[in-house]
Amino acid sequence: MQWRRIFLTVLLFVSLIAHAGELFASEVEEQSARLKQLREHIGSLKDELGDMRGREAGLQRELESLDKAVGRSAAEMRKLEEEKAALQVRLAALEQEQRQQRRDMQKMRGRLVQDLRSAYLTGQQEQVRLLLSQEDPATVSRILAYHGYFTRSRSERIQAMRGTLAQLAATGQEIAAQQRQLDKLLDKQRDVAAELAGSQSERSRVLVKLQARLRDKSQELKKLQQDEKRLHRLVESLQQALRDIPPVADESRPLHELKGKLRWPVAGRISMRFGARQAGGKLVSRGVRIRAPAGAEVRAIARGRVAYADWLRGFGLLLIVDHGNNYMSLYGNNRTLYKEVGEWVKGGEVVATVGSSGGQSSDGLYLEMRKKGRPFDPGPWFAGKPSATRASR
Repeated sequence: MQWRRIFLTVLLFVSLIAHAGELFASEVEEQSARLKQLREHIGSLKDELGDMRGREAGLQRELESLDKAVGRSAAEMRKLEEEKAALQVRLAALEQEQRQQRRDMQKMRGRLVQDLRSAYLTGQQEQVRLLLSQEDPATVSRILAYHGYFTRSRSERIQAMRGTLAQLAATGQEIAAQQRQLDKLLDKQRDVAAELAGSQSERSRVLVKLQARLRDKSQELKKLQQDEKRLHRLVESLQQALRDIPPVADESRPLHELKGKLRWPVAGRISMRFGARQAGGKLVSRGVRIRAPAGAEVRAIARGRVAYADWLRGFGLLLIVDHGNNYMSLYGNNRTLYKEVGEWVKGGEVVATVGSSGGQSSDGLYLEMRKKGRPFDPGPWFAGKPSATRASR
């Protein structure tokens, strides 16, 4: 019973081969759908990356603008600080000048007070003494004129100093007002600088996060594109495999359309029909045996792909052709096999030669046909009898 298990294994293998085209087509469809989804995902990710890069560019422009604004603010603050320092220097100089003017005025005032006190104490005596002196009247008059001029001069100088002090005071007040205005501008500028620095920090933080996301998304895109390449190669391989399965030509239509029109694989005489009892009635023939001379050419009954080509117990050198649509044909007891697994054959193409392998007592060909793994009578599928089949086509 070992050969039966082997035969069932072979049939299972052949059945799988029979579905190969369908499996390839299904796999191509499935992988193509995956590839389409992957490409859609890649497209979506590219759009997202484009938006993110646009946002990044916008943030970069904002940061550039903020950096420039911070720079301008710092320059303005420096300028204001310098102006304030210059005003402080000027104010200090004015205060120093005021102090000096006050000291000079105090000295002059002291001298004037002394002069006035002396004039008060002497009263008109000095003038009377001068008038009664033996001096020339012109000289006396000149001395008195000098004395009045000197007094008026000191008084005028004091008045001028007072004007200068008043002017210095006004200038000092103006400088102080300017300082207060500068302080206000500096405070405002510091507020602006602080706000700019805050915006700058926030934009930098957002940019760093965005760039991190960009790196992650770019890495994800790179991996997806690698997956796309691999999947594309897989789909191409599957499509190539499908292309290796030639379409049914007009001269070799699908097997199920050729019922009653097939030509026998070899010329000869049927020595065992389908369903015939053998081995004492214990076994039923699942195919037909055609007695033919050794070395006669065995031809494929229709287009298909070789699914099995090797020795198998009970069948000898066996060739199995998958015709698609769950149909297959088996050619046993051959002397020589001309085809290998995976090769495509045309209807009428020589695939083997008649023999007696597998322990047969006479030369001939064992022919079996199956659908979905179940054998059926091949007789009605052929036109005429095998004896009518010419040895050469």
